Amino acid sequence: MEFVRRVLAPTLTFAVLAQGAPSAGAAQADRDPPGRHRVIREFGLRLRLADGVVLVADVYRPDTTARVPAILVRTPYLRTGGTHFAAGSYWASHGYAYVTQDVRGRGDSEGEFEPLVHEGRDGYETQGWVAGQPWSDGRVGTWGGSYLGWTQVLSAPLNHPALRALIPMVTPSDPGGFWPMRRGGVSLGMLEWALVVEGKAVRDVPGDHPDLVAAYRSLPLRSIDERIGMPSRVWRDYLDHLDDSAYWAPRSYQHRLPEARAPMFHVTGWYDGTLGGSLENFATMRQRAAPDARDGHYLLVGPWRHWVDQDARSRMLDGIDVGADSRVDTYRQYRLWFDHHLKGLGNEVASWPRVRVFALGANRWIGAEEWPIPGTRFVPYHLHGGRAGVPAAGRLGEVLPPSGHGVDRYAYDPADPTPFLWSRNLDSGGPDDYRPVEARPDVLVYTMPSPAAPLTVCGPIRATLTAATSALDTDWVARLTVVRRDGYSQRLTEGWVRARARDGEFRRAPLPVGAPVRYEIDLWGTCVVVRPGERLRLAVMSGAFPLLARNLNTGGDLGTESIGVVARQTIHHEPDRPSFVTLPIIDRPRWIPRP
Repeated sequence: MEFVRRVLAPTLTFAVLAQGAPSAGAAQADRDPPGRHRVIREFGLRLRLADGVVLVADVYRPDTTARVPAILVRTPYLRTGGTHFAAGSYWASHGYAYVTQDVRGRGDSEGEFEPLVHEGRDGYETQGWVAGQPWSDGRVGTWGGSYLGWTQVLSAPLNHPALRALIPMVTPSDPGGFWPMRRGGVSLGMLEWALVVEGKAVRDVPGDHPDLVAAYRSLPLRSIDERIGMPSRVWRDYLDHLDDSAYWAPRSYQHRLPEARAPMFHVTGWYDGTLGGSLENFATMRQRAAPDARDGHYLLVGPWRHWVDQDARSRMLDGIDVGADSRVDTYRQYRLWFDHHLKGLGNEVASWPRVRVFALGANRWIGAEEWPIPGTRFVPYHLHGGRAGVPAAGRLGEVLPPSGHGVDRYAYDPADPTPFLWSRNLDSGGPDDYRPVEARPDVLVYTMPSPAAPLTVCGPIRATLTAATSALDTDWVARLTVVRRDGYSQRLTEGWVRARARDGEFRRAPLPVGAPVRYEIDLWGTCVVVRPGERLRLAVMSGAFPLLARNLNTGGDLGTESIGVVARQTIHHEPDRPSFVTLPIIDRPRWIPRP
């Protein structure tokens, strides 16, 4: 079994959920400059919670006698690093107190770290503590990405009076929607993250080391941590409760998020491994929040990966030039947001489009007031004529194939799983060329004709498969790419569903072996302008390894099984058993200047 790897520079420090506060050092060097205030720093301040646990924080604040608003960052990745020193110095120079706190059980804070469980109440109490400090004017904003986004959205529905604005960046959805599972499929990135947060300190795990690569290839899943030599309580707890909805309930937030009243600025990237969370959260708040809270939500999506601030500094993304307009001063965007909501300053935030998304291919920005964009046409493109290992055979078309055009087949062997192009980080992925994967005998490829005029595809993407398998369980993976004029098949987005979880997360639905079943696959979304000479392509397969842990096709326990069987897969494309991808077409994009 071979891993397909790609080169990613620079080397990243942590796994996908280990992003701390965005890097302020580089932002100060070539972007929004420091403010006028000198900085006072106070380290090791203690907050005793109602249950007696002590949390520890550092504070950076401006050297002034005036009371100031505060920006709160709560992290499991240690508050003491250089990133927070730089970020704290930046925000304090602009007239804010910057408070960075070790969450319960991490760093110098007391208690036991149970991911997600305590962040709501602990965050609420910390917001009150910050607002009551002698230097505070009583207004608090929260900020940060990935897990630091989770700490915000878990506490937001409690609606502390001091909480006035949030910037949840690259925020994952509920556990069943992304991590540690996505539609029943287990993310191996969960293991990397679990190793990082085991104990009180941060472990910098070199995930590209040959010994660790070999461990990821090993089975069963439950023993990979031992093979690495780093036993992880979190990893094993999660694998033991994959189908236990009661276990995940206190670790979920999206059902309560519409209760939140404070405005939120949701930030993500088209190549962010947690993209779906930000898109869903924004749309949910615009549709289901209280009427007087809905207008406080904004969305920014760039051509970026999970590390939005790093990627926004360059017009190059994994060797692809995404244009000068891809470079965005994200720190200026954040400061404008907090200036508006925490200081009450009149600025351009009031005139921002609620939605600003980058259109790949055109390398320009589209503005709108909702997501999906109003006026979007959702057009089904039907699959037919595919042949495994022959990428040129299959077609995507608006016309439903007639009767008699039958089925397409391939075999999926978990001993040689269909690869996901990966680098240092198992939950990362960029605009990679998927031609080597599309040529494999376990992949079906369907390509639409090149448009006569530029075609803007911008919005949620969903694939509907009518499929059958010889196995007791299996995975269905769909990936959308844009095929450039030179043949490069550039990844846009993918999604999957584990057959047993087709009726919802944390459910096990028996699979009728050999019978056609309808599957809905959420590919989250994208925004791309397909130009004449280019084509959109959908690839169907049953693996995306190591992003998606292998399904051994047995229907057994995902954590303990170690022997798989080959699954004989069938994709139907007949009038009564259609398979298609639904594309969001924008006829008249509203082009706007770069943020």
